[in-house]
Amino acid sequence: MAHTTHFHYPLQLPSRMLPTDALFWYVEEATPELRPLVAGLLMLDRRPDHDLLHACVERWVARLPRLRQRVVEAPLHLALPEWEEDRNFELEYHAREVILPEPATERHLLDFAGAVLATPLDHMRPLWEAYLIEGLEDDRAACFFKVHHSVMDGVGSLAVFDAFTQAHRAEPVRVPRHVPSPPPSSDGQRVGRLLRDAAGNAVAGVGAAAAAAARAVLRPGQVVGEVMRAVRGVRGLVADLTAPATYDPLAQASTGIGRRLDAMSVSMPRLRRIKEALDVTLNDVVLTAVSGAVGRYHAHRKVHLNELHCMVPMSLRLEDERQTLGNRVGAFNVALPVGEPDPLARLARIQRQTGTAKSDRRGAAYPLLTRALALMPGFAYRLLAQNVTGRVNLICTNMPGPPAERYLAGAKVEAIYPFAPVALGTPLSIALMSYGDTYGVGIDTDPAAIPDPELLSRYLAAAVDEIEARALPHARLAEPSAPSRAHHRSTAERKGTSARGRQRKGAGFGR
Repeated sequence: MAHTTHFHYPLQLPSRMLPTDALFWYVEEATPELRPLVAGLLMLDRRPDHDLLHACVERWVARLPRLRQRVVEAPLHLALPEWEEDRNFELEYHAREVILPEPATERHLLDFAGAVLATPLDHMRPLWEAYLIEGLEDDRAACFFKVHHSVMDGVGSLAVFDAFTQAHRAEPVRVPRHVPSPPPSSDGQRVGRLLRDAAGNAVAGVGAAAAAAARAVLRPGQVVGEVMRAVRGVRGLVADLTAPATYDPLAQASTGIGRRLDAMSVSMPRLRRIKEALDVTLNDVVLTAVSGAVGRYHAHRKVHLNELHCMVPMSLRLEDERQTLGNRVGAFNVALPVGEPDPLARLARIQRQTGTAKSDRRGAAYPLLTRALALMPGFAYRLLAQNVTGRVNLICTNMPGPPAERYLAGAKVEAIYPFAPVALGTPLSIALMSYGDTYGVGIDTDPAAIPDPELLSRYLAAAVDEIEARALPHARLAEPSAPSRAHHRSTAERKGTSARGRQRKGAGFGR
């Protein structure tokens, strides 16, 4: 039975950017071609009601005040940036309406979304954009949104999704009254807050040290165990941060600025049967399938490698933090055995690595590192950001999504496809999010390095079939993984079609 999470709106967050969020803010400055964005594509069964959609957007922004706030740097960059309400906020700028040339296929839709994802956000405004996209075949529609990673992580996007959608097709949308924020701070007020925050951090540090000393006296065995676990986690984190990326000839053509999006769906009950038969985690099954698909793609391109380094984000949220903004995420690296043809041998090698990463909790060391950096000037974040990027070959992130179907302004959300960023030297990211009984899979590639990414969808579906055949040898493959309904057109068929579509005059469903 699906559980219901209750939480309070509006979601209030500190005005000072959290250390874990600041890393994503500075990584864009350290690596200009990177777009540190969280993005999602909602497929709708019909066009939403426009008046109701306008109310949905107003409620969304009212429930999540961060969507009205922009980033303001601290004086002399001596502290982390602050969030401050944009006094010139224009809802119509952020919430836009686009009509694709009809009848547009899902391939047209994904091309448009890829062009939007490749465009950086305006740092002088709140860090998000949303697009209602019409003109699709069968009178269907879609909604694509992108939000800067400093605002939220992938799991935190559930707060956005819940605030934006409804549980029933005819559910009324009540718009809460907007409570304006205080007027913008003066430079003197910012300096005062900077000093108070620095003093508060110092007091908190002293208090934490005193509490740790007291626990060491009262419970020495427990403290020793915690210290040893922390040491193992830091050692694993340092190994991940300093390990050189495996040389991938395909990535050498990467520009870091192109985006090509593809999408597919996989049956969740099918994956659960596989994981239960093999007595492993769902994430291990996913990484094994990704490893097989990427290895097959490289073989198709006449590139033979034994392994590639994959960054695997790991949510550090407590149960009551699942639907809040901000970043509560760590990461660890997995050497995917892309050259191993046997799926069970691939699984065993992956399971050993993920087991080690979980036991030493290296992913949890990321927040410790960023909190330590909070005591230092912003340039320390830039150095860390530069060191993190370029050390992995691909990214694979797996997120729990809404357990029950949702609606947007009278339209049913049929599927959700999440997307994670690519970067220079890291031309592939694969994001998965559960939605009811399906896994939506979003594949983001740099087309300069991966010119035929539609093969990845095909190879990923084949890799799931391959694992299932070994896990359930007597099972009939009645639920094959399949790409979404996107129609892959030839270059000739695509000539004359604008990837950007055309924006409806009087722009914006946030009018």
